[in-house]
Amino acid sequence: MTAIIILIVRVLLAVALLFFLGLLFITTWRQLKTQIKLLSPELSTQLRLSYHEFPDQEAFIVQQTDVLLGRDPNCKIHIPDETISAQHARLYLIDQNWWVQDLNSTNGTFLNDERIDQPCILTDNDVIQVGNVKLIIHATNMH
Repeated sequence: MTAIIILIVRVLLAVALLFFLGLLFITTWRQLKTQIKLLSPELSTQLRLSYHEFPDQEAFIVQQTDVLLGRDPNCKIHIPDETISAQHARLYLIDQNWWVQDLNSTNGTFLNDERIDQPCILTDNDVIQVGNVKLIIHATNMH
């Protein structure tokens, strides 16, 4: 009789342990998904850059939250112009705002004809100048 009671207690403890482990797994999984969402922001605003002088030429579409602009072919926005540094500027998204940052380029980065020396927020129809090339910013909300 005591053997049956001990067996029933063992089975109940095993079921309780499995229930606890399942609950622990579900809670950890939910927290991990929340952290991933916080650490990798969704691209809610699409950024398109078109040439100021040649608006009909194909535009650059930014599909990442952080891109480099420069003469280097490895830059996501590659512009083969000798007046542009290899890695001239950085465009990045923080808190639903696009920013531009000069990367200590030789000829500087200009935002609406003013040289920038610190990161600046971009808005729709802003003009970025890198070297002798001017680009128009087109920011569209994707929601």
